Amino acid sequence: MSGMEGLGRVFNVISLADTVGFDMSQCSAVSLVFQASGASSALFAAAKTFAGSYDAFLPASGFNQPTRWYQSTSDTGTAGWTKQTAVWTNGATASLALAGTTAYMSVVDIFGTQMADGYKYLKVTCTNATVIAITHDLTVQRSPVNLKILGS
Repeated sequence: MSGMEGLGRVFNVISLADTVGFDMSQCSAVSLVFQASGASSALFAAAKTFAGSYDAFLPASGFNQPTRWYQSTSDTGTAGWTKQTAVWTNGATASLALAGTTAYMSVVDIFGTQMADGYKYLKVTCTNATVIAITHDLTVQRSPVNLKILGS
């Protein structure tokens, strides 16, 4: 049996992604994994540069908010995933209520095509959850030691 390393070929990861801006220019999408410690929500923002001003992820600003996300009632792999409909208050807010309780997991995907023109950095701020960012479908595959640093 053989295999290939996924890091650098298929994905890159940030294990503590809450309030951290990261570069999406080297991937087609990011999966944001939230582990809840209570009823949680996530606020999305984006910027054109890492140190730039982060704008709310709103349709009025050219962003396409995701319409679905997935939730599991277990963070240990002992429960399946259920599809959830994203409720964005008619696009007037960049915050998504994840409605989990302790030990719930949620996954929200943001595709590069959902970013407004010129924006390449995404920042997620969450309440009552830890968030892991997994950038995937890398546009440039590299050895893990040669991956672009996402937070710069």
